[in-house]
Parts: sequence; structure tokens; C-alpha cells
Amino acid sequence: MRVEVLVVGGGPAGAMAARRLAENQKEVLIVERELMRLKPCGGGIPSTAFQDLDIPLRVKHVSVNKIRIYSPSDRVLEIALEGGSIILVNRREFDSCLRDIALSAGAGLVVGTLTDIKKKKKSLIASIKTSQKVIEVEADYLIAADGINSKTRFLMSIKPNQYVYTLSGKLEDTTTDVCEFWFSQAHAPRGYSWVFPSMSGVSIGTGTFEPKEAREYFKRFLIRRFKDDDLLKDIKQLRGYKVPYWSENTYYKDRVFFVGDAGGHVMPFTFEGIYYSMKSGAFAAQAIIEGRPSLFKKLWRKRFYSRFRLMKAIQEYFLKSDDRFEQLFNLFQRKDVQEVSMLLWLRKDSSKSSIIRYINFFRKFLH
Repeated sequence: MRVEVLVVGGGPAGAMAARRLAENQKEVLIVERELMRLKPCGGGIPSTAFQDLDIPLRVKHVSVNKIRIYSPSDRVLEIALEGGSIILVNRREFDSCLRDIALSAGAGLVVGTLTDIKKKKKSLIASIKTSQKVIEVEADYLIAADGINSKTRFLMSIKPNQYVYTLSGKLEDTTTDVCEFWFSQAHAPRGYSWVFPSMSGVSIGTGTFEPKEAREYFKRFLIRRFKDDDLLKDIKQLRGYKVPYWSENTYYKDRVFFVGDAGGHVMPFTFEGIYYSMKSGAFAAQAIIEGRPSLFKKLWRKRFYSRFRLMKAIQEYFLKSDDRFEQLFNLFQRKDVQEVSMLLWLRKDSSKSSIIRYINFFRKFLH
């Protein structure tokens, strides 16, 4: 087969890239290894993302209009979401919807696994193993959207991304109307635990840099949140997964673009990934459409670099100890801090003035 662009991975990043390319009359093929896969994920997307990226909200979802933050000392802060909401989706349905939009625009789809990449002078040849045979696809460019365990990175001898390990599951017969964020070194060192609404019951999880301790941390969180030391047996779909811990690395190499989790494009501190995956896919597509591969890195850095760098600094300082998080909690009780946080996080404001205001709030802590 011969196409202009081969997209490896049909999740949010890959599907968005394929859609944009197909809409601009590029021959594009998506390779996805498992169409019915359900990625362990809270499924939270800012409502503004749907307008920003022109995505119809066709899937079943839960809309949340407030968040609740719990400090290590059990102080509680509830913040109403102004100018938008959090849309919680089922990832299997949402990812399938994004692929369908790309296919409707003219993209092709093969169910299979990337097994090899060979370089030619002005193209690449990828070997794809399907259920029946191995096919070869020649492409001008390849977009690696194949997740944290990127086979593309492995085949190109590029080291894996750093990650935070999450353990999450579902609890039925329990409801909440807010997104809860729980902080404590006891159950989420350098991260947070969460309870999010879902279509049935709630999604519960915790993140840690210590994978071997994840199950113990998860149990501790269940005890803290639900006051029940035997609740683990009632958790459904308990699964572990790696979430990229951002550090600037490879954007483009040897005719290959790295987007989404494969590029490490998950916001530090909040660990929000779906929106940034879709945006990175769109940026890679724009670079190909304009015939300027280096444009991808420029677009991403211009829009997101300062925000990612600041949020990583905030995470590494304030999530280092419970005492430091209590300082952050105090800051977030201020209405002006909440206002700018909503601009940057929920409404995805891209103005330089907003990020400067946010930096100034933390300047005395982050030298």
C-alpha cells in the first residue's frame, strides 16, 4: 500500500490527526490494534475542547459543573466551574466516535500492529501485522499516536517516556455530582486520588510514582474516602496504567511525528491528557499539510510549553509534602487564583497575560 501519511494508533491524538489530514485531501491510513479497547481513564474533557476542535458531542456523557478539593488535613474547597464544564465520557465510545469522524472525512483504517519500520530516502515502509497477514505500507510521514508504550519509539530506539502509574476502577451504587480531587502523601505521594462521576456509579483512582505500592495506596484511599476497609472487593474493572510524566523530548525525527501519550503530551499536576492529545494530533497534521515538519514543534511550544513547564514546577514543589500542599490549598481559596485557573485549565485561554498572572501568584514559591 502507498499513502501520504500513516497514523499508528486510533485514539484521540491519532484520530484527530487523521481527520484533519483527510479533510485536506491527504491520503491517510490509521492503524489501530484493538478497536474495542477501553483505556483506563477518568474520561474528563473540558467542554470548551468540543468547540475548539469542532467535535460533535454524540456519545453518552456526564456533565460536571463543580470540583471539590480535599487537602491532607481534610479541609474542603468547592469551586464552581465558570465558563464551561467537565464532560466525562466512556473512552471506548469516545475514541470510536473520533475514528468514525476521520473515516467519514476519507481516512482509511486497518486493524493490526506495527512490527517494523524501514527508512527510505524520502519515505518510510511500515510492516503491519493483521489477523491474516503482514502488509507493508509506504508513507511519506508516520504519526506515532500509539500511547505511552509506543512501539514506534521502541522500533526507533527512542527511550520511553517517564510515567506516573495509576490504578483505577468503577464502584457501582455510589454517586457524586462533582469531580473530587484528594491529596495526601499517605495515598497519593506526589500526585492525587480522585472520584469522578460516570455513566453508572463512580470512577475511582489514585496515581503514584511507586508502581509496586499502587494497590496499597488505592486501599488507603478507599478507607479515607469511604470509611470502609473492605471495599476493594466491590471495585469493578480495577486496572493499572501508565500516564506520561511530561518532560520535553522528541517531537519529530526521521519523518515521524510523536503525538499524544507517545509524545508525553499530558499536563503535569492535573494529568489531563485527552485535550492535549487531540491538539498535538491537529498540530502534526497542520505541519504536514503545510509541508513544514518543523512547524509541529513550533506550534506546540508556542501554545503549551510555558503552561506545561509552570505546572510541572508547581507539582514538583507543592506535591512534595503535605505541608506544602496546604500552602497551595490556601492559595486556591483566593478568588483571583480560581479565576485565572479557570481561564487556563477549563477555558484553555491562550493569551500571554493569563499565564503571566498565574506565574506571579507562585513566584515567591517557585524561584
